[in-house]
Amino acid sequence: MTNSVSTKFNRRTVLQGAGVSALGLAGAALLGCGGSTEAPKSGVPVSGKAGGVVGATSGGGLPLVAPVVQGKPKYGGAFTTGVTSTAVQFDSHTALGGIIWHKGVSERVLEPHPVTGVIQPHVATSWEVADKEGLTLVFKIHPKLFLHNVGPNAGRQFTAADVAWNMERLGGLYADRLSIPKASFQRATMVLNIIKAEAVDPLTVKVTLSKPNSAFFNGLMENRTPLMPKEMDDIGFKDPLKMAGIGAYQVAEWIKDQRTVFKKNPRYTEFRSGEPYFDEFREAVVPDTAATQAAFISGQTQQLGAETPQAIDLIRKAKPDANLYTWVDGNWDYFRPSINFGPFKDFRVRKALSLAIDYGAINDAYYGPGWGYQAALSPGFPEGWKPDKVKTLPGYNPATKAADRAEAQKLLAAAGFPNGKGINFSVLFNRSGDYIVSHTTLFQGQMSTVFPEMKVNQGGVDSAAFAVPLAEGRFELVGYTNTVVPDAVLEMTSQYHSKGSRNYGQGNFPAIDTLLDKAIGELNKDARTKLMEEFQTKFMDEWMLSYVLNARPLRRILAGNIGGYEKVAGFWNQYSASAQVGRWYYVDK
Repeated sequence: MTNSVSTKFNRRTVLQGAGVSALGLAGAALLGCGGSTEAPKSGVPVSGKAGGVVGATSGGGLPLVAPVVQGKPKYGGAFTTGVTSTAVQFDSHTALGGIIWHKGVSERVLEPHPVTGVIQPHVATSWEVADKEGLTLVFKIHPKLFLHNVGPNAGRQFTAADVAWNMERLGGLYADRLSIPKASFQRATMVLNIIKAEAVDPLTVKVTLSKPNSAFFNGLMENRTPLMPKEMDDIGFKDPLKMAGIGAYQVAEWIKDQRTVFKKNPRYTEFRSGEPYFDEFREAVVPDTAATQAAFISGQTQQLGAETPQAIDLIRKAKPDANLYTWVDGNWDYFRPSINFGPFKDFRVRKALSLAIDYGAINDAYYGPGWGYQAALSPGFPEGWKPDKVKTLPGYNPATKAADRAEAQKLLAAAGFPNGKGINFSVLFNRSGDYIVSHTTLFQGQMSTVFPEMKVNQGGVDSAAFAVPLAEGRFELVGYTNTVVPDAVLEMTSQYHSKGSRNYGQGNFPAIDTLLDKAIGELNKDARTKLMEEFQTKFMDEWMLSYVLNARPLRRILAGNIGGYEKVAGFWNQYSASAQVGRWYYVDK
């Protein structure tokens, strides 16, 4: 795929752009085309119901609403947001989720448009498949990228050598040398089939693949692939103040469990003209949801995630000038069984639990209207089944819940576990998330109702204690949220291929590997879509490797004098809640 800077196209590169563009358009349709960045102009768009948003439905989704704040952008000031804890993982290639590198400190090779998903130039100004076999890829790197003026490599130019190092390390090619388990490279699937990446000159990277990968460019848009300087293995990952990125902000202060302060990168405007606007970006640790809301209401912070209708009601009353941004996000909540746990080895047991869950009750209890039904694949992908279809499936269909639960009881009895007798497991989850505490508690209660002799225990732990057993698959059932990657085949490969970097349940199904390997090398869009249809059908009927609870609603509130957020709002925003903070500003009204 190329951008406007380079106009060289071929059959392989055109496929990349077509696939992501279609994804984005499908996502926009799901989110509600009536909500756009043109309306409303200000205020919190809600219905008369408690916490309601116009167009929100239970199971059908949430409209995209991105208010445009009128007024002249102004430079300066500090933007502050509340967080539950400071980052403790500093290696962007092995971290589970958002870390310092994602906080405006660094950048990705390529970016998706936040609504359409179309590939956009970023660190790479052009990208193409350079041979007819599809094994050689070439990237041109932006010439005006410079490291922050901190640490041993202060201020030097960020070049093709840095990008090549990131691609190889991201793919786990240095795992043995660094004595890091390859499974720890959470995003290795994003550069699937990579053999080598090399700088052929200061601004050109050549990538060699073992076999064609129809999603390689899409993978480099993944929001958890921010780039680091190639000296990081020598610098180490213990002191954030030595971590020089290329983003709009550099780390100025980091005090564990208190705050992180980022200051403006004066050279960033050479990369993106006129940015950033704020002099400082701050993250302040607040202990819980109530304190986070209080900090926003008092003006100590300017951004708030409002997951529930009750939170929206509270903020609407206290700060009526605040702006609410909504859409169905590229995140999905789930419970995932470990295939290594005895009872879950049997498909009948896994299927029984999926039939017994009342998905609507779990989601309505926490999110209220706005969540969407999702099966294996996010409805934001063009290949993904949409909420209307998923709602008709056994287990998901509220109209057949009694019959589905009766079938679940039969399946468990046939597997040798009548009424759940003999099944005793714990649910591993990160207890810092209110949503997963609610989900797990309701799941536990539902299972005790349907299978009275089944024992389900809560295994909530803190963030630090959660990461390792998750990555190593040391659990019986895990409750978590996944953030989609910018390609349907990569998404399922990452999650369920035997070598997938996020195959937490440790499934090893040759049929899955064969189907996904075929899809990743398939260059025909229609044939690729057909393969993903087959995957979704077999997931439900033969594999059942996750109990996907929802396509998650996103509700984010910003202070009324913050403009520019509409630039990043949409399905593909994801971690851009902070990653693109350099694009926002205070407004002179």
